[in-house]
This record gives sequence, C-alpha cells and structure tokens, in this order.
Amino acid sequence: MLLYGGGDLCLAGIIFGYFVGILLFLIIIPGAMYGVAVNFVMPINLLVCCVLGVLLAVLGMVFMIWSNVDMVRIGRGCPTDGFNIALGERTKKLIVSGPYRYTRNPMLFGTFVFYVGLALLFNSYSALVVPIVFISYMVWHVKKFEEPRLYNDFKDEYIRYKNTTPLLFPKLKK
Repeated sequence: MLLYGGGDLCLAGIIFGYFVGILLFLIIIPGAMYGVAVNFVMPINLLVCCVLGVLLAVLGMVFMIWSNVDMVRIGRGCPTDGFNIALGERTKKLIVSGPYRYTRNPMLFGTFVFYVGLALLFNSYSALVVPIVFISYMVWHVKKFEEPRLYNDFKDEYIRYKNTTPLLFPKLKK
C-alpha cells in the first residue's frame, strides 16, 4: 500500500490505471490523429499553427497533470474509472479546488485542448475530427457514468458543486 495524502492507495492500481491512461490518451489517440493528419491541410500560416498548437498543447498538459496530481493528493484516488468499473482507487473526497474550481472535468478539458493543439501542430482539418469525436463521446460518458457515481458518493456536496461549476469549459471571469 502507498500512503499518500493521509489515505491508503493501492500502488498496483495506480500504476495500472496510469499505464492504461497514458497508453490510450497520450499514445494511441495522438497516433490516430497523426495517421489521419495527412488529408485536408489547414490554409493557415504554418508558423501560426505551430505557435498556437504548442500553446494549446502545453495548456492542455498543465490541466491534465494538475488535475491528476490533485486527484491523488486531495481526492485520495486516481482517474481509473471506465463505464462505472473501477480499475484503481476511486476518489474518497470531492475535489473543488485547483483546476476543479474552473471545470468539473479538468482532465477532460486538458485532454481536449491538448488534442486541438496537436491537430494545429499537424496542420490538419482531418486531425481535428479526433478531438471533436473524443469530446462528444466523453461528455456522454461523463453524464452517463461519472456524474451518477459522483452523486451517489458525495450527494448534496456534489449537487452544490455541479450547480456552480461548468461541466467542461471554464467560464471566463467577468
């Protein structure tokens, strides 16, 4: 057992969950984007695509890493849940601070922004299809599986959080 942040987490579950996540979200999906990127080149200046692509990819990675760190540190769990099946430890505490104060799904937001940045780096409209399909599917998945689980785990605390924090895209402060 790994003692971290005051709670016990199964080290094997954390390693397995992150292995699956890294393989899927940082290798397989970007590889598919690269594979389809050969068609439909964007009629945008390549330098603009590269600069904007790097900025978005870095912003996306910041949200992905920051939310993962807070999930382990504050939530005392890991993002290893798919179709309501836990591959690792589920969070024990609802996280409403850090990146979670901007969006209820900062990992998903970060991944989407990262993929859009990659599509710009690939300078390809066809590569943009992947993040659009990805985000459409993941929003359905979150509503179907994650939100009911979070409600069951955290009840009124989750309802208050849900009513004050956007699902995916952060609101700009006025």
